[in-house]
Amino acid sequence: MSLDNTRLQHQLEVYKGLVEVSALINGITESAELLPAILEVARRVMDVEAASLFLVDSSGSLELAIASSADGRSGPPPQRVVVPRGRGISGWVLEHGQSLLVPDAYSDSRFYRETDRQTGFRTRSILCVPLSRHGKEIGVLQVLNPVGRKAFDIADLAAFEAYGNLAATAIDKLRTIERRREQQRIDQELSIARDIQESFLPRSLPERDDVKFAALYRPARQVGGDFYDVIEMGPDRFFFVIGDVSGKGMPAALLMAQGLSTLRLILQPRISPATALSRWNDMLCGQTIRGMFITALIGRVDVKHRKVELASCGHSPPLKVTSKGVAELAVPGGPPLGIMPSRTMHAQTHVLRRHEWLVAYTDGLNESFDGDRRSLDVEGVRLLLKRSLASVEEVITALREGEAKHRGKADPHDDMTVLSFGFS
Repeated sequence: MSLDNTRLQHQLEVYKGLVEVSALINGITESAELLPAILEVARRVMDVEAASLFLVDSSGSLELAIASSADGRSGPPPQRVVVPRGRGISGWVLEHGQSLLVPDAYSDSRFYRETDRQTGFRTRSILCVPLSRHGKEIGVLQVLNPVGRKAFDIADLAAFEAYGNLAATAIDKLRTIERRREQQRIDQELSIARDIQESFLPRSLPERDDVKFAALYRPARQVGGDFYDVIEMGPDRFFFVIGDVSGKGMPAALLMAQGLSTLRLILQPRISPATALSRWNDMLCGQTIRGMFITALIGRVDVKHRKVELASCGHSPPLKVTSKGVAELAVPGGPPLGIMPSRTMHAQTHVLRRHEWLVAYTDGLNESFDGDRRSLDVEGVRLLLKRSLASVEEVITALREGEAKHRGKADPHDDMTVLSFGFS
C-alpha cells in the first residue's frame, strides 16, 4: 500500500472515531463510563502509545483525571497529579487556549522531562488540545507517540482538534446532567423536609368564645425549621410554643420534628414554661447536630385570669397590641436550646385585657428584605400593628399583607411564622 493510501486510511479511521465520540455524547451519562471511553477512542483512532485527560480543578490548575496506554489499560493515577497553569506542555495549552503539536518533545523547552524519568516512559511527540465550552475552561486532552511513526503531523492536529471539541461537548453535557441530578436530589430532599415539617404543625387551633388563637406560617423556597403549636391542657389552660431551628433543609426539619415531639412529652397542666424549657433543653443537649440549635418562646395561658406566663430561649420577645399602641413584652431569656445543659430558666407573667393581642413571631418577619436588602425590622412590624385591630385574624392579616408589601417582588429568604392570641 502506498504512503498516500496509508495516510488516507489513517485519516478515515480518525474520522470514524469522531463519529464514535459523537455517539458517546448522546449515549453515556456517567463520568465513570464517559472519561475512559474518551481516552480509549483517542488512543485507538489516533493510533498512539498513550493518552491523558486533565481537568481544571478549583484552583485553576490541571489535575490528571485519567490516563490510557497502548496496552489498553486506563484509569485514574495512583496519586494526585497536578500541573500548574503555564507549566509543561499541558499547562501552556491551558494558559494560552491553543492547540500544540510537538514533533520532538525533548527539543521543546516547555516539555517536563521529569515525568518520563519517574515513569520510565519515553515521550517522542505530543498532540495537546484545550477543552472548553461556551468560553469556560474544562481541561486539556493529549496523546503521545504515534505508533509506527516518528512524530505527529498537521493533519493529525486538525483531526485531534475536532475530536477535542467533541470530547469537550460530551464532558460539558455530562456535567449539566449531573448538576440537574443534584438539583433534583436537593429538591426531593427539600420536599421531604417540608412534608415532615408541615406534618408536625397543627392542622387547626383551639376555638373558644373567650380566647382566640390565629397563626400564619409561610415557608420560604428552602425549608427551614419554623414551628408553632397550641395545646389545650384543661378547661381554662393552654400552652403555646413558637420557635425556629437554625439551618435549613432536611437536618433542620428533622431537628424541628424531634424538638416538637420532645416538648409534647414534657408539657403537662401544672408545669411552668420555665421548667418546661429547662427539661426540654436538657433532653436536646447532646442530641442535636453540631452547630444546630433551637430558639423558642413558650407561653402558659390562664384563660380564667387572663394571664400568660412566658419564658424564652434566644427567641424574639413577643409584642403586646393594645388600643394605646404596641409594646415589646419583657421575657427572661438566655441562649438557645441544645447548647448548654443544666440551665435554670425564668418566666414572667403578663396580664392581657379583653381585645388586647399578644403577637409572637420568628425572625422571618422582622428580617424580611425588600429588593434593596432593607429589612422590615421590629419597628416596621410595630408600625403594621398600630392601626385598630379588632381580632387576632385582623392581626394576622395586617402582618401578612404588610410584610408582602414591604418585600415587594423580592423572594422570601426565610420561613415566616406568626402566632397571636387574645381574650374576647
